[in-house]
Amino acid sequence: MKILVFGAGVIGTTYAWQMWEAGHEVSLLVRRQRLVRYSHSGITITCTDVRGKEKEYKQTVFRPNTIDRLDPKDSYDLIIVAIKNFQLGDALPYIAKFSGNAHILFLGHLWNEFDLIEKHLPRGRYFFGLPDMVLGSQTLGGINCYLFGNRYTFLGEPDGKTSKRLQDLASIMENAGLQPRVQSSVAPLIRGHFAWEAALLGPVIKAGSFRLFVENNKLIAQSVQGIKEVVRVSRKSGLKADSIFPYWMLHMPAFIAVQLLKKSFNLTMQAALEARLKYGFEEIKMQFQELIKLGKKTGDEMLHLKSFEKYMPEGEKKYLQ
Repeated sequence: MKILVFGAGVIGTTYAWQMWEAGHEVSLLVRRQRLVRYSHSGITITCTDVRGKEKEYKQTVFRPNTIDRLDPKDSYDLIIVAIKNFQLGDALPYIAKFSGNAHILFLGHLWNEFDLIEKHLPRGRYFFGLPDMVLGSQTLGGINCYLFGNRYTFLGEPDGKTSKRLQDLASIMENAGLQPRVQSSVAPLIRGHFAWEAALLGPVIKAGSFRLFVENNKLIAQSVQGIKEVVRVSRKSGLKADSIFPYWMLHMPAFIAVQLLKKSFNLTMQAALEARLKYGFEEIKMQFQELIKLGKKTGDEMLHLKSFEKYMPEGEKKYLQ
């Protein structure tokens, strides 16, 4: 299969690398300033792979075909769009104009952007995915990534049906070790992940690091209360965001949810989530702000979530330096 990955961040590069390793013809669209460097030196990948029984540390140089612009004459079978949420509005007209007849997978965090995508592309051309099994950060010459065996690449069609093209994509990702899981209703899952990241941001900044956050039961409980507020507000606004990992914890007493969450954040996961903050702080902060705005529109103050707004400047100093 001829695949283009639009976006050379952690997610895009990792998926391009794994599909290339599986034998597909993969191109990576990068910014012009990176084109020469990646074309000449390749992309250095340092990977902590926790998909098997034993943790593996890998280091390699990935040398995909790199381009800095789309051309419909290239006739890609699949374009994977793996860019930050706030970049999508500018990228969509360009993708719609120059993507040819390729199927397009939007792989990342979305909230209200589902309708925006539909305005630019006809149904039958695109589907959605959540790269929940991959975390990491960018380095000067490449990426540092984590691959988790107990998490998945969630995939779904806009109409919730399991189409042949979705099954074909799942098969490709399965062969590449990307652990696909087809969802009949993928949009609420993506919104839920969007909200869960945003609810964790403030407590982690206040704690000082993800490791210190995990040691603080009170802050974990406050993050759970924050996500409960987001679920309530999303329902008021008609946006379903119930399929949240670990969404079933929201129905438990807080002290039980706290202990279950602490167990899910092992040392490798803590390091991966800290790396995600360093790489994705700007995106997660904008997700946080989007949810605060949603609360104002619905007349819900979201006191737990909003109480952490004052820590955002501190987060900027720590993660945007």
